Amino acid sequence: MRIQERLKLCCYIKCTSIVLFFSVFFFYGRINGYAEMLQEKDIESFVKQAIQKQLHQARQWHLLLHYRTSFLGNVEGQEDGLSFYNSPLGKTNTQAELSATLRNFFKSPSELKKDEEHPQCVFPARYKWLKRELGFDSNQLPEQACPRLEGWMSNLNPEKITLVFSSFYMNNPASMFGHTLLRIDTKREGSAQKLLNYGVNYAATIDTNNALMYTMKGLVGLFKGEFTLFPYYIKVQTYSNMESRDLWEYELNFTEDQMNTFLLHLWELGGNYFDYYYFQENCSYHILSLLEVANPDLHLTDQFFFHVIPSDTVKVLAQQAGLISNVVYRPSLLSQMSNKKVRMTGEQNRLLQRLIEDPSRVKEDDFQKRRDSEKALVLDAFLDYAQYQNMRSKKEEDDRILVKNREVLLERSKLRFKFNDEKHTEFSTRPELGHGSDRLKMGFGAFEKETFEEIAYRPAYHDLLAKDVGFGQGAQILFLDVIARHYNDINETKLERLDLIDIVSLSPYDPLFKKKSWRFGIGVDTIKDLNCNFCNAFRTAYGFGLTYKADYTSPLTLYAMVDAELQISSRLKSDYRLGGGGRVGAFFDPMEDWRIQLLGKVIDYPLGHDSDYYELALNQRYALSQNIDVRVELNQIEKKESWLFSLNVYF
Repeated sequence: MRIQERLKLCCYIKCTSIVLFFSVFFFYGRINGYAEMLQEKDIESFVKQAIQKQLHQARQWHLLLHYRTSFLGNVEGQEDGLSFYNSPLGKTNTQAELSATLRNFFKSPSELKKDEEHPQCVFPARYKWLKRELGFDSNQLPEQACPRLEGWMSNLNPEKITLVFSSFYMNNPASMFGHTLLRIDTKREGSAQKLLNYGVNYAATIDTNNALMYTMKGLVGLFKGEFTLFPYYIKVQTYSNMESRDLWEYELNFTEDQMNTFLLHLWELGGNYFDYYYFQENCSYHILSLLEVANPDLHLTDQFFFHVIPSDTVKVLAQQAGLISNVVYRPSLLSQMSNKKVRMTGEQNRLLQRLIEDPSRVKEDDFQKRRDSEKALVLDAFLDYAQYQNMRSKKEEDDRILVKNREVLLERSKLRFKFNDEKHTEFSTRPELGHGSDRLKMGFGAFEKETFEEIAYRPAYHDLLAKDVGFGQGAQILFLDVIARHYNDINETKLERLDLIDIVSLSPYDPLFKKKSWRFGIGVDTIKDLNCNFCNAFRTAYGFGLTYKADYTSPLTLYAMVDAELQISSRLKSDYRLGGGGRVGAFFDPMEDWRIQLLGKVIDYPLGHDSDYYELALNQRYALSQNIDVRVELNQIEKKESWLFSLNVYF
C-alpha cells in the first residue's frame, strides 16, 4: 500500500475513534444522568408513600427515635446525641427525620467519607422497619454490606433476653433502689454458661465523687446516660460477690424476629447518649423503652410520669401476660454463706468463727473428730467468707489471703462429701411482690385535745413500718414525703412534715462483718416540744449504731443509735438549736401482715436554743393486701400525747 493511502487510513481510524469516544461519553453521561433521575424518582416515590401512610406518626417510628409527647402536645426525641438523627430538625420533627432517613438509605458508597459507615449499617433497625413497611426492592434500593454489624450480631446470637434485678445496696446512693439491666443469653448449653453471656446496662457516666454534686446533677439531667455492653460475669462479680446483692433473673418471651430488632436498635444507640435523670430517664426507664422497640405491643413506659424505680420495672413486666417465662434466684456470696450458717448449730457457728480467726485450727482434734458432713458444712461456709474477703481486698493482699487459707483448701479437698440438695433460703424477695412505690395516706387523730385530719403523699419509696416483702429488711428510703394536717379547733391547715430524704439502714450486727446501722434525714418538721402553734423548723439529722436480729427469719429486731441533730427556725432563740442524744427501738412481727414498733428517744440541744425532750412511740401496722394497710400510731413527747389512725394506699 502506498504511503499516501496509509496516511489516509490512519487519519480515518483516529477520527473514527475520537467520534466514538465522544459518542460513548455523551451517551454514558445521558444514561448515568437518566439513572440518577430514576433513583431520585424512586426516592421521592418512597418519601411520598411514607407520608401517605403517615409512618412518621406510627408507634414503632416514635419508639425507634424515642419520641415522647409533652403536656403541650409537642413531640421531642429523648435521645440527645446529634448523630442519632439524620435531619437537623430530627429531634422535634418526626416527618423531616423520616424523609432524611429514607434519602440517606439511597446514598451511594462513593458519597461516603473515609471509614464512614453507610446509613443502612448505622441505623439497621430503622432500615428493617421501613423496608417492611415500604417494600424496598433491591433493584431500586441496593442493600449495603455491613461486615461490622454482621460480625457483632453473629457473635451475640441470642436465644433469649433476660431482665436482671440487683437487690438494694444501701451504702451507695445510686443503688439504694436496686438496679436493672438486661442479659443477652447466647445459644449455649448449661446454666453455668450464663456467666459468659453479655449484659446490657444503661447508666450515668459519673464525673464527680462529691455526693451533693452527684445528687444535684442527677436530678437536673447533667450526666450523660449511655448503653454499654459487657461480659455478664463482671456485674455478677461486682453486685453479687463484692456488694453482696442478690440477683433475680427474669427470662422473657421474645420471638427471634423481636430479639433481632432488639439487637439492631441497641447497635443504633451505640455512641449516642440520653441526658440522665435520676428519677425519670434512668436505668429502669430506658431498659423498658428498649424492650418496647423489640415488641411495640408492649406499653411499658406510658404509665410512668414523675419517676421510675427499678422494682417498678419488674412489676410492669410481670403485669404483661405470658412475657416472663422463668424466674431464677442467684444468691450473693454472703447469701450462700448465710444459707449454710442457718443450717449450723450454735456450736458449729462458733467453730466457724474460730477458723476465721485462725485457719490452722483445722488440724486440731476438736475439728478433726467431727463427721465429714459437719466439717464440709463449716469449711464451705469458711470458703464463701474467704472468697468474699478476697473480692474486697486490695491486689497486694491477694497472695497473703491465699497462703492463709491454703490449709483449709487442702482439708476440704480431702473430704469426698458433697451436699446433694440445691435448695437455698432466699435472703431477698422478688421485687414484684412488694407494695407500690407511691403512697397516699389519709387519717385522723388528736394532739392533746386538738383533733385533726391528716393527708400525706410520697412518690418513693418504703418505710420501716410497711410490709417489707419485695424490699430490703430494715431499710427505709423516703423521698419528698409531704404530710399536712388540718386542726379543727383552730381551723388551720399546717405542714406536719416534709422529708426531702430520709434514709435508715438497720443491718443486723454480725461479728464476722461488723456492719453498723445508720440513718440520715433532711427536711422540714414540726416543733412539738415547744408551744409555738405547730411551727416548723428545717431539720437535718444523722445517727449510727447497732442492730440485733437472731437470724433472718426472726420476728424480732432490736436497735440502738447515737444521734446528732440540727434545727433552724425563727421561732427558736438564736434561730437554731444543735445537739444530740440517742434512741432505742424494736420491731416485732406477730404474724406476716402485722408489725409492732416501739421507739424511745432522748435529745439535748446545748447549742443555740437550749432545750431537751424525750419521746415515746408505739405504732402498729396491719396489711390488708399488697397495696393497702391500716395503722395506729401512739406518741408522747414529754407530757404531750397524740394518736393517729390512718389508711395507706400504695400504687
